[in-house]
Amino acid sequence: MPRLLASLLFAFALAPAVHAMDFHRVGDTLVMSGPVEGNDLVRLRDQLAIGPVHLVLLHESPGGDLWTGYQIGSRIHEEGLSTAVSGKCESACGLIFLSGIERSFSDGRPIAQTMVGLHGAHSADTMQPMTELAPRMAWVIRTRTGRKYPADLLQRTVYPRNPEDMVYAFHPGRYPATAAGRGVLECLKQPDVSFKCSMVDGLDALGIGVITTPEVLKLPQDVKELLQQLAS
Repeated sequence: MPRLLASLLFAFALAPAVHAMDFHRVGDTLVMSGPVEGNDLVRLRDQLAIGPVHLVLLHESPGGDLWTGYQIGSRIHEEGLSTAVSGKCESACGLIFLSGIERSFSDGRPIAQTMVGLHGAHSADTMQPMTELAPRMAWVIRTRTGRKYPADLLQRTVYPRNPEDMVYAFHPGRYPATAAGRGVLECLKQPDVSFKCSMVDGLDALGIGVITTPEVLKLPQDVKELLQQLAS
């Protein structure tokens, strides 16, 4: 089973030429960006060996290898580290984000462009759902969110109708406090290959346990400068 998991890309289909995550340290902040690949756990261990890390900042990651995502997440959780997101953090990256003891959105990217996305495992080669992997994924999401993630939404997340369906969590502050839906979206793949996204009424990222605080984390200037360099 571990070797099977290691062969999966838990993300939308990536281009054939991909690179491993970029790891950058700024003080006690570790910035991890890009696709999750098989050797990233070793690289995380190397970074932790250099010195204490307080925050793991996940920046613009489309996800990647599911097994590696699980292992990185377990190590972050064991170390008692906080996680924050800057820009998109999808699929395996979303599971890594959920491993943080404290979790928040950051001001590294505009809040409207910052999100955490989760969806079911599928084969990168055949694009077929791997439903046999859903129970473990459900357990990870349920336990990491303190069992706040609604059971019906969890079922749709890990057993999607289409393997590319995605559940996104945006910061609730993007939306009026009186709005029925405040940032939890289901994006469903349509027959014409477009996506139809709809807000789930009554849910927000804090209420379903994706984040642990509504405060947007203000990053130090040197971290923001690094993010600007990565963007260029």
